[in-house]
Amino acid sequence: MKILKSLVVLLFIGFTVNAQDMASSEVPTAIQSQFKKAYKNATDIEWEKKLDNYQVEFEIDRMDYEVWYAANGKQVKLEKEIKPNELPTAIKSAIKNRYSDYSIDDCELREEKGKTTYLVELEKWNDEIDVVYDAKGKLIKETK
Repeated sequence: MKILKSLVVLLFIGFTVNAQDMASSEVPTAIQSQFKKAYKNATDIEWEKKLDNYQVEFEIDRMDYEVWYAANGKQVKLEKEIKPNELPTAIKSAIKNRYSDYSIDDCELREEKGKTTYLVELEKWNDEIDVVYDAKGKLIKETK
């Protein structure tokens, strides 16, 4: 039992070292500047440091966003909640053809390394499927 408790404590310490909440005043000026310029209407802003990157979670018009910045202020990743009607037509058609019994629950746009993908949560009764599509409607991943 002591070993299990020790492992839990070590895991907790490891997670807190790798992801630490921080005040906006602790975020480098270059990152703050890029963020304020790109997301002027952001509210409920929360910063964390994760390894070498700075992550900021916030809302714009009640939609959730997560953005990662490198130490030099360059945006390296974006995750943004979108409405189903904002999905590209190719993705809506692909979902309708392949998952006609399912309804769209949540949608998220992701941009990383110059690539845009869309994560869509589909549901039918108690069944849920997560699918990832590229912008052209090609299915990249399906998780049940």
